Amino acid sequence: MTIPVRSDLQKQFAAARELVRGYLRFIVISHEYTDGDDLGSLLALARVLEAEGKVVARVAFGGMPENLLFMPGHSELQSALPHDFQEYDCLITLGCGKLDRAGFPALQNWSKPILNIDHHHDTQMFGTVNVWDEKRAANCELVYVMLKDWGVAIDKVVALNLLTGIFTDTGGFRHANVTSDTLEIAAELLRRGARLDLISRFTMSRKDLPKLRVWAMALEHARFDEKRKVVYTVVTAEDLEKAGAREEDLEGVAELLNTIPEAKFSMLLKQRGGEVKGSLRSEPHKGVDVSEIARSFGGGGHKLAAGFKFDGTIEKTESGWRIS
Repeated sequence: MTIPVRSDLQKQFAAARELVRGYLRFIVISHEYTDGDDLGSLLALARVLEAEGKVVARVAFGGMPENLLFMPGHSELQSALPHDFQEYDCLITLGCGKLDRAGFPALQNWSKPILNIDHHHDTQMFGTVNVWDEKRAANCELVYVMLKDWGVAIDKVVALNLLTGIFTDTGGFRHANVTSDTLEIAAELLRRGARLDLISRFTMSRKDLPKLRVWAMALEHARFDEKRKVVYTVVTAEDLEKAGAREEDLEGVAELLNTIPEAKFSMLLKQRGGEVKGSLRSEPHKGVDVSEIARSFGGGGHKLAAGFKFDGTIEKTESGWRIS
């Protein structure tokens, strides 16, 4: 199967290949609190590099999400930079948008080469080499096309990790970012041994009792702002504790709220440690670029799916919620 690639993207692939060939030790890192797409990209690319004799450290601030433990290679993921990270030759970032999204302040002093791979439309070109294509539905789709351009054989493990990213970043192939290329690539990954039933079961179908409890709380808290045409909900640390749930159990709530016809976009505010995390979702026909909203809070993302964070604590009051 041949996927058409723009000439400028082919040049980016060639520059990335030359960079990778020139070094031995790599840190491959995703954005903080990783997701299926950027973790899938990370694990797939790390396996390819190791097969070529490279030394690879897999890193994601926040560690491994429990719903993604089926992904092969997850046990190698570290939640902290290697103690000797300055001794590594090259940093590869996946889906970070900007370098500080990796979550490690120490990387701001990184002076060695960086290969930045991203499909977000607002990414900052901070890499020595930047592989970027906002028209790709997922970072895993972009990595697949790059690996094919490199002539790399994609085995069952790489296929499963890449298909996980494509499936999760397209909402199970339901979002407007899905193209014919996306579906053709997914079919090829299935032929290579990836299992769609396994991915779907772990990422979308499994809902244990704590998750159901916290979803019920989120839906009970949902409000519609008639003036701004936004449906939003808030989940506090107390709510999570009461439900016995984790912050990652709220994945999918913003998408569900976004199905309300009257709303132009949806917003979920949740507590994550000492931070408030916002997730925004919209749809093409609603005419709202939620990444613009996210950027006003220092965040970013896609036009239809974006996020932001800031230091603070959500508190419930008699009149609603307050952030302090």
